[in-house]
Amino acid sequence: MDLLPLLIYLFTVLAPSHGFSVDVEVPITFQEAAAGFGQSVVQFGSARAGGLIVGAPLQTGDVNETGKVYKCDPGSRRCQEIPIQRPPDAVNMSLGLSLAARDSKLLVCGPTVHQACGENMYVKGYCFLLDQSLQQPQRIPNTLAECPRRFTDIVLLIDGSGSIEAEDFEKMKTFLSEIMKRFRSINTQFALMQYSHRFRDHFDFSQYRRSSNPNRLLRSVWQLTGATHTASAIQKVVQELFISGRGARDEATKILIVITDGEKSEDPLSYSDAIPEAQRAGIIRYAIGVGEAFSSAAAQEELQEIASKPSNEHVFRVDNFDALQSIQSQLQEKIFAIEGTQSQSGSSFQLEMSQEGFSSLLSPDGPVLGAVGAYAWSGGIYLYGSGGAPSFINVSRTSTDMNDAYLGYSSQVITANGQSSYVVGAPRYQHTGKVILFSQDTKGREWTPRSELSGEQIGSYFGGTLCAVDLDRDGNTDLVLIGAPMYYTRLNGGRVYNCPIKWPRMTLICTETLQGETEQALGRFGASMSEIGDISGDGQTDVAIGAPMENNNRGALYIFHGGKGGFSPQYRQRIEGSLFPSRLHYFGQAVSGGTDLTGDGLPDIAVGAQGQILLLKSRPVLRVRVSISFQPSTIPTSAFNCQGQEQLNTEASRAEVCFTVTKSTMDSLGNGISSNIQYSLSLDPGRTKIRAAFDSTGPILSRELQLGIEKKCEKHQIKLPLCPEDTLTPITLRLNYTLTGEPIAAAGRLRPILSEDSALVSVGSLPFEKDCGSDKVCTDELQISFNFSGLSTLVVGVTPELNTTVSIRNRGENSYSTTVQFFYPAALSYRRVLLLQSNRRAVAVKCSSAVGSKEQTQRNSTCHVNHPIFWSGAEAIFIATFDVSSEADLGDRLQIMANASSDNGGPITEHMIHRVELPVKYGIFIILTSLEESTKYVNFSSKEAGTSVPVTHRYEVKNLRQRSVPISVTFQFPVELSGVRVWDASEVVPSKVPASPCPCVCEMGPVMPSLPYSAPCWDKLLREKGPFPSP
Repeated sequence: MDLLPLLIYLFTVLAPSHGFSVDVEVPITFQEAAAGFGQSVVQFGSARAGGLIVGAPLQTGDVNETGKVYKCDPGSRRCQEIPIQRPPDAVNMSLGLSLAARDSKLLVCGPTVHQACGENMYVKGYCFLLDQSLQQPQRIPNTLAECPRRFTDIVLLIDGSGSIEAEDFEKMKTFLSEIMKRFRSINTQFALMQYSHRFRDHFDFSQYRRSSNPNRLLRSVWQLTGATHTASAIQKVVQELFISGRGARDEATKILIVITDGEKSEDPLSYSDAIPEAQRAGIIRYAIGVGEAFSSAAAQEELQEIASKPSNEHVFRVDNFDALQSIQSQLQEKIFAIEGTQSQSGSSFQLEMSQEGFSSLLSPDGPVLGAVGAYAWSGGIYLYGSGGAPSFINVSRTSTDMNDAYLGYSSQVITANGQSSYVVGAPRYQHTGKVILFSQDTKGREWTPRSELSGEQIGSYFGGTLCAVDLDRDGNTDLVLIGAPMYYTRLNGGRVYNCPIKWPRMTLICTETLQGETEQALGRFGASMSEIGDISGDGQTDVAIGAPMENNNRGALYIFHGGKGGFSPQYRQRIEGSLFPSRLHYFGQAVSGGTDLTGDGLPDIAVGAQGQILLLKSRPVLRVRVSISFQPSTIPTSAFNCQGQEQLNTEASRAEVCFTVTKSTMDSLGNGISSNIQYSLSLDPGRTKIRAAFDSTGPILSRELQLGIEKKCEKHQIKLPLCPEDTLTPITLRLNYTLTGEPIAAAGRLRPILSEDSALVSVGSLPFEKDCGSDKVCTDELQISFNFSGLSTLVVGVTPELNTTVSIRNRGENSYSTTVQFFYPAALSYRRVLLLQSNRRAVAVKCSSAVGSKEQTQRNSTCHVNHPIFWSGAEAIFIATFDVSSEADLGDRLQIMANASSDNGGPITEHMIHRVELPVKYGIFIILTSLEESTKYVNFSSKEAGTSVPVTHRYEVKNLRQRSVPISVTFQFPVELSGVRVWDASEVVPSKVPASPCPCVCEMGPVMPSLPYSAPCWDKLLREKGPFPSP
């Protein structure tokens, strides 16, 4: 397996908001034309003697030399290669692939040292421990382990039965010769047995050691011919060749290669007799079937029965003996893969591919090197303590499912009460990843797993990155951040798990997840993580998380602020690689922070990109405290004693606003920090009616201040431009401000910034003075009464207006926003108010009516009595006038109710409610007139019997009022003259008048000889000037 391409892939793919705590305007950029520069970075030392250590693990140098390490100085803004003495066997080591620093020590690792052991190429690692002056006091390990002396004993068992042609037998001998040549000089020895129904040992292991020339050994091999006793031959090999008396070695791997051209025949033994015996002897068996005989299912099953499991790894089948040459390399690779490396754990490799230093860490106990390839890539970590051999920490002894888990891909030390434990990532465990917490037993001997967490998504690389965090900076680790940079959703790429540590049980429980920006499904959020110190000034440790493939591989860095219990899921700052003019790619593939390297006392953050490193400064964080005070603290009553005036323009108070600027962060910049504060003041924000205003700018005022680390105050006059209606509610003064930091020349034009928790809005309250006694609670005592101004009966249609004389008095303390509310039928409407008298000068009463709908049967009107204050002992008498509709239908009695109330909020008493009723009558004015068109006279003779003459009379009825009323008119006329009946009035028919709006109905009354005949007619709904015809 070629690991270098894998490493290149892993570390190159891990290759907007403007700042809050991190400055993005003046970054320090380092760039080198070295392959892989920026794939790893660590802060080392301090501003005086330290700098950035940057790895370029892919840069080639002399022969067999890959990887360089640079020190980059923020002062000179230049990088210089660190000379490291590499041992001669450090071949292509990828120096700088992992870096670690602690206190005054630096650890530089190259985990891809190629070690040739015979035909095998193993991958190990070297790390170099450097002191503060970057001298190399120690190499870890001091030397590479010698190539393992591995022994392999291979028996070649060939079929010499009569079914094989002589020519094919010779081809098989050529194949055997090639196999033997391929394993020469790597501690492998051969023995050869031929079988048919007979058996012949051509040479054993002892003979092979004396003469290992394949041609000489195979020269005397002749074909036996006969039947095929394969099972008996296998048993014979186990019992007679794999024994020490024939040169077999106890420590050697035992391999049996069976070559046959067909199924066994005439064999007295079955495979069930021979194969279990071979298995007990630990013999690995390969079966090679040649020819068409193995095209049948039964023959193929026989090959599988001969071979070890799994069959697909141990069975070869070719069509003829010429094709044997085609499987030589395959057979060689399979034997190399298991040659001498079988162990009780069942892994093919132990430490041959360990790659020490793939991850690196400097702990209080000593250097810690991740060895991801140990034990068939199950992995582990080496801890190089103060003395003796290093401790190898893994779970291969207790777990059998760790193959290809890559334990040691990442590692972090966690501490509690001075004791160290280790959190180690295995991102390929069961394809989902795992993180294991190791601690040492009480005797200080064994390292055992105490807590384990597994990933939740296949391929997410859970545990690929780790970051141990001491939130409150008390020396004890509070939580571990676990990165899963390959976690995928349609919106997010990458995830980080926030996992607090439960002490003393030492268990990890993940409570929250952190994610980057949406629409970044391939972002690799969590590919790098680092503590960055307290950059927000709140006393909690903050972290930076890289997402190097966001924004089409331009990359981004996220800042999360620490808090109680962990980190908020919402990031506080997102820094995009595209913000910078240097055309960055994979910005965020590496990150290191928490150290001041620029001399301003503030933590800096180093961020790796492709071919570049950016050093970002954290900014001084300022906290602003705002205070608002008033002089006087209440608006005196003299300022709002309106006395009927609408315009006042009196001074209410003077507001003093003060800004106190302090620093939240610890820095060395002293008081040479300046900022610009722009603030605005707003009086009674949200109110539609202005109660207060500044001298010349109305209710809003804007100002600007220049402040250092100091306190500054400004005063502003507040006036009452109009008589305020509401004096119970205090006037609100709201202050909004923004802070812009000025560039600090001594810090490379770094700008301070306002702390995140500073309140940008402050509110002051200016109350109106209240004469409320010692308890400061105004308790009024309102009394109300009214009458109808001497009116005893309301005649609708005659009385157009209704006057109510209202008396209201306050027997208690001052009453605020006093109102009188009238409730009356909808047929009345409010018209006006007139103040008659008061016991105080210039008492004002203003009334208004609520807008009602046609469907409403009741209306109400409200009168404001001397707003804002109806003084203690005050009394007012006023007339409220209401219009009365001429068509009003009020029944026979009218009721009006009046309520007195205020904003004082006291209880409602019986004296605050008054009701009065008034009798109601309705006025009418009806006129009946005979019209000129009526018949004046009729000539007739009583002697003319049987004749008739029509008589027509016309009358007009008028209603001179607006109200519609029903009218009944009775007509009387004679039917006899001097005792002589003049006509026979059988019916009275009213004539139809087209223009008349009033229908008329007539009825015949009884005919009495001694009385006139009567015919009543009535109008169902008589309106003004309605004509009324009559016959």
